[in-house]
Amino acid sequence: MPLPALRTFVEVARWGSFKKAAHMLNVTPTAVSHQIRKLEEQLGCDLFERHVRRILLTREGARLYPILEDAFGRIGDALDAVRRDLSQSSLVVSATMAVSTFWIAPQVRAFRTAFPELGCRILASDDVVDLGSGDADLAVRFQRDINPGLESLDLAPGRFAPVAAPSLARLSVRDAPLLAFEWMSPHPEAPDWEKWWREAGFGALDTGRIAWFSDEAHAVQAAISGQGVLLANVSLLGRELATGLLKWLDGPILPYGQFRLVRSRKRRSAIEDAAWQWWCSALSRAASPIDKENPAAVNLGRVSPEET
Repeated sequence: MPLPALRTFVEVARWGSFKKAAHMLNVTPTAVSHQIRKLEEQLGCDLFERHVRRILLTREGARLYPILEDAFGRIGDALDAVRRDLSQSSLVVSATMAVSTFWIAPQVRAFRTAFPELGCRILASDDVVDLGSGDADLAVRFQRDINPGLESLDLAPGRFAPVAAPSLARLSVRDAPLLAFEWMSPHPEAPDWEKWWREAGFGALDTGRIAWFSDEAHAVQAAISGQGVLLANVSLLGRELATGLLKWLDGPILPYGQFRLVRSRKRRSAIEDAAWQWWCSALSRAASPIDKENPAAVNLGRVSPEET
């Protein structure tokens, strides 16, 4: 039997919902339904009774669930033990390329000073890592909705506004070249230049003016180098605004999403909990609210050894 289908069955049985199981597995409900149907076809029996507002285990499903749940629990424990041995007690922090660049990387030296016995690995990827599998110990995520299965700390709300290098700061946004980055998982409510243009009262936007980047961090670097005005998440760029690498231009601010530091709810050692608290503090500083009129007043998020 295929392991993905068996794991999907366990999650559906645990949550009593195809939708919740899909959320925990980071797949679509359609993919979950396909996996369950495939498993039922191979077994030759139904595993769930499907009702309008709920699903229930059949007799066969009830026989399988506790055995498979225990088996996957044991597999997870064994994999965690192997990973711990191989990593030599290192902490793996997962974040997007942009968050890794602008928030995580500046903290690594201070973290290693505070925890010399604990290694640190930054997993910079725009893919969502399964924290339950042990691929990472904690992650910074930009979310619309909170995941109830994870312990989380709100860091900063998303706020999107135009930013540019000082050399372009005096230009009107209407006349400047425009930069944008592609959302990995597009959503109809996600901010974009067309929404901002309407909010600013500029009418219709010629989207052919926009230079697109597949990665947010690259788009920010292009803005810093003076290539154009970027509709950026200013909550992410406190350091760049405070040091004058970028200027926050006039115009509407579009709210969207929330930065959160998250981890699974499994038991951890005292040092792992201490490391979590350290990152909570360090990233809360890095995500300090920015005063548009006085961005230099922002706390840059540097944590000195004396503060740990």
